[in-house]
Amino acid sequence: MKKQTLFTLLAFVFLLTSCATMQNKSTSMTNYYSQAPDLSKVTYEGGDGKTLETSVIIKNAGNERNGIAAEYDYIAKKHGKKFTNWKPAGQMSQSKNGKAFDIINIITLPENETITYNFDITDFYGKF
Repeated sequence: MKKQTLFTLLAFVFLLTSCATMQNKSTSMTNYYSQAPDLSKVTYEGGDGKTLETSVIIKNAGNERNGIAAEYDYIAKKHGKKFTNWKPAGQMSQSKNGKAFDIINIITLPENETITYNFDITDFYGKF
């Protein structure tokens, strides 16, 4: 009887610990995604982004959320307000020579011109 009581008690403690850990992780992720991206330290280096070889290199984003926001911030600085002056038309990731890249297509408005931007995301790729 003592063994079963001890087992039940240990199972209960494990369950409580697991639930608390899951809630902390869930709260942490909710806080992560509910905060606005921080672009205050982001710098743009490299080229004009027209090809992989002349990619815009995003530095100091710190994590993927900030890095992706930095990509769209860069485009907005070039073309104006998203969904007013341009709209996204597709995005894909690629790796080449040990580097990670995002390739973003946009359509300018009202011209309907498709433009492609290549971003070197190696600095923040995979960081959360």
